[in-house]
Amino acid sequence: MNQPDSWNYEQFDAEAQRLYEAGNFDQALGLLKEALARYPDSIELLVSLGYTRLAREEYAWARAAFEAVVRIDPEHEEALAGHGDVLLKLGERAAAFQIFEALIDLGYDQDVELMMCVGRSLLREGLFRRAERFCRLAQVADPASPDAALDLAFTFYREGDTEGALFWSREAVRLDPGFQEARALYGNVLYERGDFRGALAQLETIPAPDVSDPTVAWRIIELKRRLRDLPSDAEELQPYLLALKELVPDPSPEDRLLAEVEAGLGGPPRRPGAGQLDLFGRPPDPLGEGVHRVRAPDGVVYEGDWDGIVRAMRNGSDQPGVSISDFMRNEALRLQTLTGVAVSWQTARAFLEDSARVGALEIER
Repeated sequence: MNQPDSWNYEQFDAEAQRLYEAGNFDQALGLLKEALARYPDSIELLVSLGYTRLAREEYAWARAAFEAVVRIDPEHEEALAGHGDVLLKLGERAAAFQIFEALIDLGYDQDVELMMCVGRSLLREGLFRRAERFCRLAQVADPASPDAALDLAFTFYREGDTEGALFWSREAVRLDPGFQEARALYGNVLYERGDFRGALAQLETIPAPDVSDPTVAWRIIELKRRLRDLPSDAEELQPYLLALKELVPDPSPEDRLLAEVEAGLGGPPRRPGAGQLDLFGRPPDPLGEGVHRVRAPDGVVYEGDWDGIVRAMRNGSDQPGVSISDFMRNEALRLQTLTGVAVSWQTARAFLEDSARVGALEIER
């Protein structure tokens, strides 16, 4: 490969994009600055600079880069889309909407990638209806695009429309049976609708090394255990357990503290809804205050009242010297970090019920 001293602007831009796609934003920015010192009027380099600044959350600098491009070429579609995204980040929604509408007026509604880019920008800001419009434009422009179908599915999913999410995630899988992100969303929607067998059929098509979402790994493990009656140490589960450990390592003391602060800012931990990791279901309510049986993932069974069960779990843990309250709090924060679902720890019963709800144990009675 030629050395940077002999590169033209296209070579600089290609290398900067490679660094950007690899997540090396600092290196990409340094290279773009060097390139622009040599080619200050390069639109391509300025666009790349804008998106790199945007990725670094340097919104004022990103805005300046995109505006510089638009002054040179008022109809540059990538600069317009990036400019609109920056304005959304800065809270200037009306101006951003005008830019996005201008893209349609300029005839870019047939540009599938651009429409998806705008849709994703709007989706990130929680503007579901507007995101849906641009995702639909992308899907209409190319009905055979599994990416456009999946973007529509994600939009409906984020909005809470499980019917729409189910239809479009299934369509994305039909268009590309090997599309793992589509399989993951399709499986998650089926799971949340209570179709556990259908969910497992979709999720287990994703090889363990390719699982990138800890919720997917967690659900595969628990669905396999429940539906196939596998022990917690079954060989079939080991690849997914390894994937889960790599995706969500044990939280550091700093992570625990941060999770605790975030939970405190949101008030008392919220109880998960019926659609959240509800594999084992809510035990019959009330269970009474008699003798209960709880089975841990390692197969250990605890019997007694709620407080006695938690005490036994604490005694058998790697932190037997902490108070019961601290034990429940530490475990609740660990599970919240792992699953993204808040787990109560104020009482033993709430702690055990919520731990069962996220699949960390099973309440047998």
